[in-house]
Amino acid sequence: MKEENTKLFNLVAMNDADISTLEKPIIGTQALATCFGVILYERTKKIAIVAHLSSDFVKTLLKMFSLIDLNDSNTFEYLIIPGYYSKKEDHYNVKPQLLEILNNCDVLKTKFIPFKEIPTNIVQLHEETLSYEFAFDSRTGKFINDEVYFGIEYLEVVGKTR
Repeated sequence: MKEENTKLFNLVAMNDADISTLEKPIIGTQALATCFGVILYERTKKIAIVAHLSSDFVKTLLKMFSLIDLNDSNTFEYLIIPGYYSKKEDHYNVKPQLLEILNNCDVLKTKFIPFKEIPTNIVQLHEETLSYEFAFDSRTGKFINDEVYFGIEYLEVVGKTR
């Protein structure tokens, strides 16, 4: 099951953003140490957008917004996920800036609201790197971190499908 889910998993790299698709409905990121992860989820359309943001996050945030169809009505729930170290100290004040943008950024027919329910299992710790990783299934609206592979194992599984 874990290998099958990994084949459906889109692992977003640092300073990048991407959107879930029918072929890759599971989306997430890894190596969140001093960085932040952001997830936008359109519950009725079952679309998730994930960004992995570092201190210079504006370009990545713009890419994330460019993935949204602004001609269609959307209500995206958002969740800002601090990295392992960022949860304790946000040296660049990234989280307050992100909250300011998302709380005041209704664009055309698109609204942003905080996640309705924040589960306890949103991240898992990668012990060797002391960083967080997460995987989100846009079909179910649930985090499934322990049901996919990350890192080298992810690359191995994805490599088999090419």
